[in-house]
Amino acid sequence: MRRQDTDFPVAELTDRYQVVRSQVYARINALKALNPDLAPFKIGVKAYVNKAVLGCLDEMHRLISEEGLITEEAAADVAAQIQTSITPDIHQTVSAIQKNQLSGDEAPNLRAIREATESEPFGRYQWLDTVAERGWLLPSSELAALLGCNSVPTKDFERFGYRFTKSGKSGSENTWKTEKV
Repeated sequence: MRRQDTDFPVAELTDRYQVVRSQVYARINALKALNPDLAPFKIGVKAYVNKAVLGCLDEMHRLISEEGLITEEAAADVAAQIQTSITPDIHQTVSAIQKNQLSGDEAPNLRAIREATESEPFGRYQWLDTVAERGWLLPSSELAALLGCNSVPTKDFERFGYRFTKSGKSGSENTWKTEKV
């Protein structure tokens, strides 16, 4: 089962580009080396790419087949372009939030969390995975928004298969460490 209709199975990329499997993986690995957010994800035993990564791979294929670039050159060109031209996926949005690059009337982090969790069916879980993976500490207000509640308990708790442990303060708010249970 795919996360969304826009996710594309990696196994079908050989037919899409009319190349052998090793070339598909060479392209994926070249992109991933330049930007880890462009890595495929797995559901069960099947690997998928999101629409942002598929767009990058399409552009790489065009550069390789029409302009004669080698894989690494095409990946470098595409990686340089994606900084401004591709709509951010969940990982890029989380990264932007951590760097406080978003703005608006509402606190930037809260606004971005709400947008991502409302726009993607499993956005909440993607965020929680990313936060746990990278060891980020979230203030209570951001964690509450991510969990879809008004507030979080004052003591350590578990929800949605994650453990939330109080780990200090950020201003007047508690900060929380997230771990996958």
